Amino acid sequence: MKNHYILFPLMIVVSLVLLHQVVQRSLVTQQPKATTDPDSQMVDFLQRYIRINTAHPHPDYKGASSFLMREARKDGFTAQEITLSSGYPVVIITYEGNDPSLPSIALNHHMDVVPATNIQDWITPPFAAEIRDGSIIGRGTQDMKGIGVVQYHALKALKDAGLRPRRTVHLLAVPEEEVGGFKGTKLLVQTEAFKKLNIGTVIDEGVASDDEKQLLIKLTERRPIQIEVTARGQLAHGSHLACQNAAHDLIEFLESLVKLHKHSQLTAKKFHPGMLPSYNVTSLAAGSTATLNVVPACATATVDIRVPPGMSLQEVKDYLDENMKVYPDIKYAIKAIATEESILGLEESSLYKKLEEVCHKHGMTVAPHHFEASSDLRFYHALGIEGVGLTPFTCKENLHGTNESVPIKNLIQGRDILLDFLKSQ
Repeated sequence: MKNHYILFPLMIVVSLVLLHQVVQRSLVTQQPKATTDPDSQMVDFLQRYIRINTAHPHPDYKGASSFLMREARKDGFTAQEITLSSGYPVVIITYEGNDPSLPSIALNHHMDVVPATNIQDWITPPFAAEIRDGSIIGRGTQDMKGIGVVQYHALKALKDAGLRPRRTVHLLAVPEEEVGGFKGTKLLVQTEAFKKLNIGTVIDEGVASDDEKQLLIKLTERRPIQIEVTARGQLAHGSHLACQNAAHDLIEFLESLVKLHKHSQLTAKKFHPGMLPSYNVTSLAAGSTATLNVVPACATATVDIRVPPGMSLQEVKDYLDENMKVYPDIKYAIKAIATEESILGLEESSLYKKLEEVCHKHGMTVAPHHFEASSDLRFYHALGIEGVGLTPFTCKENLHGTNESVPIKNLIQGRDILLDFLKSQ
């Protein structure tokens, strides 16, 4: 009987030990394996990058720059982080070429993204980077973390294959592009660190193409002049007929700009919109809804003017100043202006022709694109640096939109195109 009392607890202990071993083996087999497949690595990289919320007004630049520095060093790249005078970081990842004396190539992307609004309309949380129907959904997948990841993995594929181009390649991750780049790339290009990079060619962001057999190469951009217009009149009762109404004067002045805008809309049927000026009223303010019977003494509006290549900023200023003579009680103030001009004639450049050649190799044609907005590319053009914009995606363009996404097959396609371009350099 004593043996039974001894054996029974012993059997329980042995059973528990065996059960523990089985559970441990089960847990080990369920652990996700670190993928070595380049395509899966790229997808995982983008998902992790998207999950770092770099949306304005409070972008997590520290999280983004630390992530990029960590990944670059893990993959064996030379990487440095510099802090601009604005306090914002720039990450520079370098793969040295066989002839470092040659002008280098810069692959440029910005870390910041626009806010994700209308959250209720997103099919997934905008910073979850979930995969649906073969696409990664999230803010920044197209503009522009997805492009940055493609650039990085093209460079990584080159390095992993043991190939080294003649020219050194730098990947630049910059801040503040979505709010004008004035505290980002504009400051970067003035630093000694930038000058030491000896950059001769830049590839920046473009736009996606909805044609599966054609990519768009951005050559030029329109420069913004953003103004605030203020009209002053007479504070009066809403029943008065003869008072000077500031809101009326402002409306008349804005109508003159709207006519120019509509003329561009009509002309756009024959010319690319990126080669025409536009005048969009973006805000209006006058009076108060609390009292509807008061004529306001002041009315204001903001206007976003876009100036195409070949048109001078002075032409726009002259037109505004001439109009001011008709409305002496209206004044305007320039709130933001980009003075940097696009380099013209790049469709004849060796850079454009080489990208065209590489795309043909992948069964695709290219078309020149004149960007209706602006990007950091203008700061490089202002220095005389040859540069184009290339988003190597053939999908619906959805910059800043709800459910912004990129097909995984487009990431692979884009990486392979950029890889072949870098091989040729």
